[in-house]
Amino acid sequence: MSRVHKVIVLNKPFKLWDFTVRQLLMMVVAVAISVTLLSKVPSNLKIGNLPANILSAIVFFCACLPLVKFTDLKPMSWWKNIFLYRLHFEPTVYVPKPEEQTAIYPDPTIIEPTKKSDEFYIGSS
Repeated sequence: MSRVHKVIVLNKPFKLWDFTVRQLLMMVVAVAISVTLLSKVPSNLKIGNLPANILSAIVFFCACLPLVKFTDLKPMSWWKNIFLYRLHFEPTVYVPKPEEQTAIYPDPTIIEPTKKSDEFYIGSS
């Protein structure tokens, strides 16, 4: 009789509420910045009938939600490179530099053997 063993997949990250630990930390930072926006923006400013501090905190947090989930699509280093290259903080054109003197390939001191004799082949006279 066969036994059924539970398989533990090791290459999947630990997720809590569909977020990885790094994403949860980014969400905590987003909440902290939203609370800071609530306290720093004057409450007497109004946009329409809504106070500007509440509106700015909600808009900031709602913008952070998809940005945090985008880290599931591509790794953080990919996003960092996209921003650096698109904002031209990193060079996009590389000018080749001459290399140091290295060994010449193929080595000119190697002498290949001359053509093999045809006397060992079938049909040679």
